[in-house]
Amino acid sequence: MIDFRHKTFLVLCDIGNYTRTAEHLHLTQPAVTQHIQYLEEKYDCKLFRYENKRLTLTPEGEELRELLTRIAADASHFER
Repeated sequence: MIDFRHKTFLVLCDIGNYTRTAEHLHLTQPAVTQHIQYLEEKYDCKLFRYENKRLTLTPEGEELRELLTRIAADASHFER
């Protein structure tokens, strides 16, 4: 099941900016940071990195995004 921290992660993947993700989710930027830090500690890996001032997914982050996207799609299929 996807909790709110996972949703924050997915939105950050799509938007690529902590501040705009916070605005989109009606959170503070530090809350978004805390959600990502929680997930990084939970999975014991970095999910994002900066390349030339641009936020990008690490290979582990990409794998988590793919997994969560599949879970969300499966869940929406069963909710119909």
